[in-house]
Order: sequence, then structure tokens, then C-alpha cells
Amino acid sequence: MSTTSSARTDSVVDVFEQAASTYDRTGVSYFEPFGTALVRGAGIRPGDDVLDVGCGRGAVLFPAAEATGPTGHVTGIDLAPTMVALTADDAVRAGLTQVEVRVGDAQQPSFPPRSFDVVLAGMIVFLLPAPEQALRAYARLLRPTGRLAVSTPGTFDPAFVAAMDALAAHLPAEQPRPAAAVGPFDDERTITETMTAAGLDVVAISEHRVESRFHDVDHWMQWMWSHGARALLQHLPADRLDAATADAARALGSARAPDGGLSLTTAGRLTIAVPRPRDPAPVAAR
Repeated sequence: MSTTSSARTDSVVDVFEQAASTYDRTGVSYFEPFGTALVRGAGIRPGDDVLDVGCGRGAVLFPAAEATGPTGHVTGIDLAPTMVALTADDAVRAGLTQVEVRVGDAQQPSFPPRSFDVVLAGMIVFLLPAPEQALRAYARLLRPTGRLAVSTPGTFDPAFVAAMDALAAHLPAEQPRPAAAVGPFDDERTITETMTAAGLDVVAISEHRVESRFHDVDHWMQWMWSHGARALLQHLPADRLDAATADAARALGSARAPDGGLSLTTAGRLTIAVPRPRDPAPVAAR
């Protein structure tokens, strides 16, 4: 991994380390429904050995543990130590003896080849410095009949996009603005090409839509600070945060629900892939 990639990884880990205590804990339906849908699509069976990369606070991990049952085993890895500690405590309190949570890198998980029946990657691969390399690593970890299930963002609510732009307008001049870039998960064609290059055959790509409700703009901002969006928010000058929030509130006007709250709909893509059959090892001459 290059120095630039390492710096990017450290920056992303710092964001999620700071968000760990509130990540997916603000009363907003977002990661959990995407995680449940991903596990359902993966077709996990009782007794399966499952790896959840970038497990966060368990939106994928815990539905996977329910699917494997006590005869299976689910390993969750994350590079944010606080995220790992909190999620491990949650698993212990829930009595999930089939769950193990450890610090580990979603970019290059350190497990022997063919260790798992299922590898799950919920809303993580697009954040990695080298997604295609990570997918190749996941393919190596799968048993011949194994399955990879990946979720990636699809279309964001227009009001959310407008609100993000409103916030970004208050960044200092020297701070780069978030910019959409062409990536390996932009549509079904690029997803299929990316998986193929990683030695995986796509079985299905589907869309899953999630409606997220917020009491008001303050609740939306609380949620924003609790996940990856804090990478933008933490660069806003303190003396401009109120003005930035007011501009975001105006941008969110079209998302106002009849009860006065906010409703935002996000579309995500769920991809199920299997390892391409490997050529059998040559038989040694006698």
C-alpha cells in the first residue's frame, strides 16, 4: 500500500473511531435495513462460517449471526478499535457466542484462503483505497461454494445532495470540496466489470431503498456527525457551523414531511457474487 493510500486509510479510520459511540445509534433507520437486506440476499445458512468486513456497530454482523445460528460462526473486523470494543460488548450482552469481533483491515483481511462460506461487505468497499484489490482478497477467502455479498450506494435523495452541497459551500477555501468521481460501483455494468476483474462472477444485482426519518434538522445533523459525513463536518470552521446548518435546513425543505419532520430516501445496490471456479491443481508426475 502506498504512503498516500496509508494516509487515506488512517484518515477514514480516525473519522469512524470518533463516530463509534454514536454510529448507528441516533434513532435513524439507515444502516440496519441495508444490513438486513444484504444478509437476506447472501443466503446464509445455519452453520455457515461468515466474515463481515468493516463491521461497524453490527448492522450486518448481528443479522448474520441470527442467520448462522449457534452452530455457525461470524467474525467481524473493523480498523476502528473503539468500534470493535463496543460491538464486541454488544455481542456479549446479546449472548451471541457464535460472534467474534476483532481489529482487522477490510482492505486486506488476514485469514487463510477458503476460510469462509460467506463474506459480507456492507457499505464499505467504496471507501477503501484499493477496492478491486480488496475484492480479490475476499474471493481468495471464499470456499468453492461460497458467496460474496456487497452493498454500495446507489442514488441519494436530491434533498440530501443539496444539503451536502450547502454544507460544503462553507468549507475553508483551502479545503477540497467533495467531488463525485467515476468509480467501480457506479452502475450494474461497472460493478460486473469490477467483480469479474477480481475473479468473481456476479449472480445478482438488486436495488434496495431505505427511507430515513428525522425529527428536525438538528436530528439530521446529529446523524451526520455519527457516520462518515463527519469527514466533511469536522472541517467546517466553528464560527460558520450555524450558518452552514441554516443553509442545509433550507436545502432540506423539499424533504419536509407532513408531521414537520424530514424524510430522505436512499437507494443502495446489493451485489451477490461467487468465486470463479479455479483450475484444479496439476497432478504431480509419479
